Amino acid sequence: MASSIDEKLDRGRAVWEMTQTEGWQIIKSLIDQELEIESKDLLDCPIEEDLEHKQMIKVYRKVLSMVDSVIKERDETAQDLRKE
Repeated sequence: MASSIDEKLDRGRAVWEMTQTEGWQIIKSLIDQELEIESKDLLDCPIEEDLEHKQMIKVYRKVLSMVDSVIKERDETAQDLRKE
C-alpha cells in the first residue's frame, strides 16, 4: 500500500511541476484557444457537424481534467497522510 501512496504522490508532484513550466502554460493557452474556437464553431456549424465539434471539445476538456485529477489525487493523498 505504501508504494501505491508513494506512486500517487510522485505522479501528482510530477504533473504539478509540469503545470508550473512555461511549456505547459503555452500548451494550456493553446488548448483554451481551441476550446473557444470549437465552441464558436459548434454554434455556427451545420447540424451535421455538431458531433465533430462536440467530440473535439470533450477531448480538450478531458486533457485538462486528467491533469487536474492527478494533482487533486496527490493533494487528497497528502491530506489523508497528515490525518494519520
